[in-house]
Amino acid sequence: MIGVAAVLTTALAPAAAHAAPPSNDDFADATAIPALPFKSIVDTKEGTAADDDPFSCSWSTSSVWFRYTAPADGFVRMSSDRPDDEKPALSAHTGERGALTWTPGACQHPHGGGSNTFAVTAGTTYHFLLQDTRFAGPVEFALELVPRAANDDFATAAELQPDTDVAGDPGPATLEAGEQRPSCDRSSTRSLWFRHTPARSGILSVKSTQLTSSAGVAVFKGTALDSLSEVDCRQSGHSPAIFTATAGETYYIRVADGIYGATPLTVRLEDAPQITPTASWVLPESPGVFDEVRFGIDPGDPAGRWLVGGEVRFGDGTSAPIQAVPGQAEVRHRYTADGEYQVTITGHTADGRSGSSTRTLKVETHDVAVTNVVAPATASVGEIGQVEVTVAGARYAEDVVVELLRRRADGYHDVVGTVRRHVEADGSVVVPFSYTYSAADAALGKATLKARARLDSRQDNNPADNERVVETIVG
Repeated sequence: MIGVAAVLTTALAPAAAHAAPPSNDDFADATAIPALPFKSIVDTKEGTAADDDPFSCSWSTSSVWFRYTAPADGFVRMSSDRPDDEKPALSAHTGERGALTWTPGACQHPHGGGSNTFAVTAGTTYHFLLQDTRFAGPVEFALELVPRAANDDFATAAELQPDTDVAGDPGPATLEAGEQRPSCDRSSTRSLWFRHTPARSGILSVKSTQLTSSAGVAVFKGTALDSLSEVDCRQSGHSPAIFTATAGETYYIRVADGIYGATPLTVRLEDAPQITPTASWVLPESPGVFDEVRFGIDPGDPAGRWLVGGEVRFGDGTSAPIQAVPGQAEVRHRYTADGEYQVTITGHTADGRSGSSTRTLKVETHDVAVTNVVAPATASVGEIGQVEVTVAGARYAEDVVVELLRRRADGYHDVVGTVRRHVEADGSVVVPFSYTYSAADAALGKATLKARARLDSRQDNNPADNERVVETIVG
């Protein structure tokens, strides 16, 4: 009876109810935003994605909707309160279902990033789409009015002080009528203006220090918006604009981003970094007098500029100019004697900075040569012949590896003997080998033997004389 009752109780118990989708799960049921600022917490876990949800900013498995009609022209900022790596995508659209138009600049990417501040027009209804994927769950959506940037116009440029991070936000900024587009950045339309009048002359740099910002930076001289002359421009603010500043003269700095990525940033003005031109590589690494030494000239500029000129003094009384090329220039030189040389590299950039470095280069010529190979003139199959290889040293005593190789019918060689020897400076040594002549040699009509010498622990600076060939007729 107890078992039957348990079965009946289980059968009659109601099934576990699934949580309902959020009330604003569908476009038609969007939560109306009556006034700003506005905040609302919504749980997207049980939300769904409609087939006609826009995907101009992102795609999703769960989406919810809000809508807002702007009472006046201005700027708004949308945001979500969740850890950056779990943020939903946010976007704004105008129009009707099935014919929605994405509002340029209104796209916060999934997991953070992107632009979330944009201009609104009086009387226009904006539909906000919050899109979630695997991090669906409770999230706070917020919408607020933001004032136009105080330094949006040239006339209201903000003062920049050296070595100080100055905050700015190109999100609520515009392109001023008559505003000059810098040479490196023709497309950005959200610009901020700054100014600086140096108390002393010098070479300065200015950049955006916010790593997530893609804003470009341009420096101008002049007194009016329609009469500015460009001094320097960098499309990405992480590569600073650099300019030679004259004490008492005012310089204007334009920091601008496009509608798709304008986010808060900081701008920093400081002394331009010093450059230290160096030889980032030298080939060969251990050169001798037989080598044409190649020097790869690195500008040594933290700002990433190229050298427009300079000179390499090789330490032996000679020098060569550094050519103006993108990236690293290459300079070549041949030394005529062994020794230690002080190589000095000087260079300058187009913005007026210069620098130099000195390094010691050791030129030490190591060279051995195979000067003679003696083998029998004729031999028979099975006969053991004596082969003598003479190896001579040059400037230094050397440890050498001497090999004897036989040439095959296909042109490749097999090593048939290896001997290690020591050769004194300006001396020579005779290295004996024994070689048994084979039927394969007889089939070729001869045995072609190659003697090869190499240094045991380093490269030979003159490898052209390291081999000799001898032939023996085999019958």
